[in-house]
Parts: sequence; C-alpha cells; structure tokens
Amino acid sequence: MGSAYGAEGIFGRWAQYTRSKHGGNKRLVELLEAHPERWRRFQFSILRTLPKTMTAAEVIEVESLKKRKLGSRAFGLNRN
Repeated sequence: MGSAYGAEGIFGRWAQYTRSKHGGNKRLVELLEAHPERWRRFQFSILRTLPKTMTAAEVIEVESLKKRKLGSRAFGLNRN
C-alpha cells in the first residue's frame, strides 16, 4: 500500500509503481533485489476510494486502519 493523496491521487501512486516496480516501498525494494523478476507477479487492488477533499492526514488515518485490519505490516509488504 501507499498513500494516494495529492493532485494525481491513486493514478499518480500507481504510476510510481509502474515506473520503478516498487513505488519506494522498502520491503518491495528488498524483495526485488533478491528476486528481480518478482514484479511480474504483483497484483494491486483498490480497497476503498476516498474523496479528493480529504486531507493527507485523513487519508493516512484510513490507510493505517486498513493496514491494521489486514495485517499488512506483520504479514505483508508494509513497514509504515
């Protein structure tokens, strides 16, 4: 997961992943260093859409809740 707030929203965030294959995610960087072709099996899902009027802090709060509920810090690729 990565925050999708800002002018470009989710499109901008996904574009970062498309260009770099890791979007700045530290765990993905480590995974790709060990297994460079692993990106070919990545899948992304939209869990919830948020209004563009939300502040960055509000978006991060919603995303943090999803990370806790899904266990993506303990069992996934999130460190933050």
